[in-house]
Amino acid sequence: MPTQSAEGVAGGGEVLTLAISGMRCDNCAASVEKKLDALPGVSEARVSYALEDARIRFDPLVATPTSLIEAVEAAGYEARPRSEIASDEGTARATLREEEELADMRRRMGTGIALSVLIMLLGMGPMRFGWPEFAGRLPLVATLSAIVQFHVGRDFHLGAWRAARARTTNMDTLVSLGSSTAFFYSLTALVLGLDPSFFPLYFESAAMIITLVMVGKVLETRGRREASGAVRALLAQQPERAHVERDGQILELAIDEVRVGDLVRVHPGERVPVDGLVESGESHLDEAMLTGESQPITKRPGDTVHAGTVNHEGAFAFVARAVGDATALADIARLVREAQATRAPIQSTVDRIARVFVPTMILVAVATGLAWWGFAATRFLPGVHPAAAGLLFAVSTLLISCPCAMGLATPLALVAGTGVGARRGLLIKSAQALEGTGDLSAVVLDKTGTLTLGRPRVRASATASPFEERSVLALAAAVERESEHPLARAILAYEAEATPRVEVEPATGVRADPGSGVSARVGERELRLGSRRFLEGHGIDLESLEGAAREAAARGESSVFVAIDGIAAGHFAVGDSPDPSARPAIERLSALGLGITMLTGDERANADAIAGELGLATDAVVSNVLPGEKASFVRELQSRGERVAMVGDGLNDAPALASADVGIAIGSGTDVAIEAAEIVLIQDDLAAVADAIILSRQTLRTIRQNLFWAFGYNVAAIPLAAGLFVPWGGEALRLNPGVAALAMALSSLFVVTNSARLRRFDPSR
Repeated sequence: MPTQSAEGVAGGGEVLTLAISGMRCDNCAASVEKKLDALPGVSEARVSYALEDARIRFDPLVATPTSLIEAVEAAGYEARPRSEIASDEGTARATLREEEELADMRRRMGTGIALSVLIMLLGMGPMRFGWPEFAGRLPLVATLSAIVQFHVGRDFHLGAWRAARARTTNMDTLVSLGSSTAFFYSLTALVLGLDPSFFPLYFESAAMIITLVMVGKVLETRGRREASGAVRALLAQQPERAHVERDGQILELAIDEVRVGDLVRVHPGERVPVDGLVESGESHLDEAMLTGESQPITKRPGDTVHAGTVNHEGAFAFVARAVGDATALADIARLVREAQATRAPIQSTVDRIARVFVPTMILVAVATGLAWWGFAATRFLPGVHPAAAGLLFAVSTLLISCPCAMGLATPLALVAGTGVGARRGLLIKSAQALEGTGDLSAVVLDKTGTLTLGRPRVRASATASPFEERSVLALAAAVERESEHPLARAILAYEAEATPRVEVEPATGVRADPGSGVSARVGERELRLGSRRFLEGHGIDLESLEGAAREAAARGESSVFVAIDGIAAGHFAVGDSPDPSARPAIERLSALGLGITMLTGDERANADAIAGELGLATDAVVSNVLPGEKASFVRELQSRGERVAMVGDGLNDAPALASADVGIAIGSGTDVAIEAAEIVLIQDDLAAVADAIILSRQTLRTIRQNLFWAFGYNVAAIPLAAGLFVPWGGEALRLNPGVAALAMALSSLFVVTNSARLRRFDPSR
């Protein structure tokens, strides 16, 4: 398989996903995104610091993957195409590279900790512990501090240089400026032989700045990669090799060598390597990694199997139907990655603040340093030279104001939320959907296939005089063979079981009125089948079938009327059992404070009977709804100020799904419904709707906590670092640059660990 992840997209063009290494904060991602957006042929670029990737939509006639990679590299970062297949060689190499990068960061962090402790002991030993002075102590301290500065902290300086070349600023700019200023000031004071009591040396502060920020960076990197690990965990379920039968021989092939049409054999305990249809054999498969369903699913010839699912018992063979990036597993991974790469509306505001925050804080730090140097130090810190005092407060201000926590607050929580959703069978397609789901006030549920099992059956039939039952059934079936409606399939199944069968001509001139009925000719006869509204709309008197219709409604069954040559001829009572998960799901949604409405095309009596079984009040039911009216009902609720979710599975639900604030599609529904929805439930379990809402609310709560901390931390810490409280509290309220670096690292750590709590999401709590 190709390692390049480029797929066609609606509206023309292609989408390329690039893994990017070297980004140090959210400002780096913004810089790369700006560079890509400026390229000819690029219509959209989304760069995620949290995911370390870029998703670019481009015109292949104008731009190429190579030109996109070169643009990223020109900005000072490394880029390579990313594939959705776990076994892809490039993906495996990238994972190894990430592990090596993190290991290198840990080694340098360890070096920084050891040397910083030694520097502090050497720097303060004679004064604090009465250790004997020796001639080379301060030069040794300077040498050790230089190792920390330029070996342990090299990534910060390189990142600052990249940002400067791109004419922007980032977190590395602040760290590099702060630590370098402290180091070179101290080195200058040492070389010039200035009095340390009046010109304090900050070698230990320079070293502690680098070390503590490195500690925070290691923890942040590990947290980011764990947060985005849902996709990796999904893809890790796909085996690397497959047993393929070709020309009578069983070959063990790498997963990317399997072709559509190959006969693949799976033994007990093995994972299915690609998607396909069972050809022979029978077994039970664990599909929990795809659907969250813990019970094994029986698979027989003709059934679909998916890559990554586990074969519990029995051997079977299947024909490969989708391989590589075309499997359901890869589709899910791509959807999750796309969702994680999107920006929530709240993130746009944060991004705008973050882009001006660093340059603003550099100006604030300079102003702080000048203020202390010019007049404040002489009055409030008489024991320190004004230049040294100005430097101290400027460096502390630079370090305390690093916007890492601000940049990570939203994306890390979103990455964790969408990842845990994928593990639970909730495919959330965008950050906007996740944020919107958390603010819902109303849920509209389509009845057929959503609240019911979607397997309607004819429970009873009746015929009006002078028509004969078998003939009416045969004529109705001839018309319904041209329809895909669930009720049509029920009538066809009923006719297939009838004996003796009556042969009639095929239907011609079939005209469907969506959601109402169908008209056609069978031989010389004109037939109309459908709802009461449809037949009465054509002037047909249904009085002779009223008794059968009333009995059906009392049982909660739908009525399908048949008219032949303009005369009422027959009635079918079609019933569909409520989904066992529907009533508990409705109770959970109500407990969340949501208004519930059931939409159905059924007549009122039938709709009320179904509502009673589901525990819904009659005022929560809207009946006799035509397909085109579903979207109108959703918009009516929105006009009243409601935030509406629409849950459905059918072709005629697509407009309503698209109109709702959040469209939620049942995974077994039509492709059109799934495409129109923003959240897809892989399981046919309505309980997952409540799970999605609870997950979204918890994710939003986490984002708000993160942002409150990030902004609150800066509001409180920057004045302290700038020395605004020293006039009232003296030395006790002076913030050392090393402490400022520690505070900045702890701020990022809070955001990382708070977001990581989402991975333990339990909707029952």
